[in-house]
Amino acid sequence: MMGPMLNLGRLALVAAVAGTSLSGCALLDGSSRLEEALEYLPADGTTVTFVDRAELAERVGDGDPESAYGTELSRWTAVMADAAFDDTDVEWEAVATFGDGLARVWRMSDDLDFEAVGTDLEDAGFERSGSADRPVFTADLADADETGLVGGRYPAAPLLSLALVPDEELIVSGSDVSALLDVVTDDSDSLADAGTFTELVDEADDQDALEYAGLTVDPSCGGSGRTSPEQAAQQYEGLRQPDAGMALFVTADDVTGVRLFGDEEDAAADAEAMATYLDERADVTGFDASVEVEADDRAVLAEAGPDDRRTMAQAWLRADGPFACPV
Repeated sequence: MMGPMLNLGRLALVAAVAGTSLSGCALLDGSSRLEEALEYLPADGTTVTFVDRAELAERVGDGDPESAYGTELSRWTAVMADAAFDDTDVEWEAVATFGDGLARVWRMSDDLDFEAVGTDLEDAGFERSGSADRPVFTADLADADETGLVGGRYPAAPLLSLALVPDEELIVSGSDVSALLDVVTDDSDSLADAGTFTELVDEADDQDALEYAGLTVDPSCGGSGRTSPEQAAQQYEGLRQPDAGMALFVTADDVTGVRLFGDEEDAAADAEAMATYLDERADVTGFDASVEVEADDRAVLAEAGPDDRRTMAQAWLRADGPFACPV
């Protein structure tokens, strides 16, 4: 069975299509867009993927593909040409997984017509419910055509159940939209309230420049179940389990993997073992990147250049390279 990082990656590591300028109230109080996103995700999330599509647009340009990561809507851009919104209306996307559940939040551009979106969703065949200011739209898989589209323009996979939050410029979807709306309206605790990822987020050198961030406090260790315990023990000899979590931070210029530990001694030992692993054994899994490893207090930092963006992103999903850890 795939670990939570791997499952989440299938939703987020897709081709990105760039687009809009960035706005957001969180920038006024000094918080980053990643920190803002955590305010809208449920407190029981254990893995988070964040894509700043607007930041990405600064590098790749509108309409150019980005092969390392993108929003869930990126892959559907062509088929959503006649929909009331698509990937080009998204400023950032944040996805959290918890157990078998998933919560997804899109911050939309400030010129999106939410009323038109609601009208078009109904016209496509979605059933409307909920309040007038936070309407919920649901469809059944049976409503989708053979290509997985509802009304010929809305992909059922990410949009089977969604809600519009115009006053926050959000569209949310997931396994329990009602519960997610409670988080958005501060009626339930968020990941920001829980502080689950505070230490990991603090390891990002420049949060405002992030194009992509993956964070987990429940790492997929042992090669995500691809190797036997005996093979894992040999392959990951000397590596420690990052008991405080792992993260990947990507900007236009830098790629940094983070392994966070409970104490400095574990971090120092892991950094030494990781350097050996990357030099001698990591290529067995296909990992091939130039990475500098160092211990920094309780964190082990694995730093690569922008040319290794794709390789590091794939390693994050597969739990190998600088994200490998023993069972």
